[in-house]
Amino acid sequence: MNKVRSSRQLIRAWHRNEKATIDHLVRVLGEEKNKSSKAHSAFTPSGLPIEDQIRKASWPGSAGLAMF
Repeated sequence: MNKVRSSRQLIRAWHRNEKATIDHLVRVLGEEKNKSSKAHSAFTPSGLPIEDQIRKASWPGSAGLAMF
């Protein structure tokens, strides 16, 4: 029959499994980062900064919310 584990043993096993998962994800993301180390420009081809281009696309024209 299986031996009953203490809470300390369960926590250690849980921590060990969680750490292994995190280490695996960090390793995979690090490899992907090294593969795609291409730097993107902060400006669009039209000369606008990326933030302004996004703002322009998100809030078209002067149409806004009604003010009461």
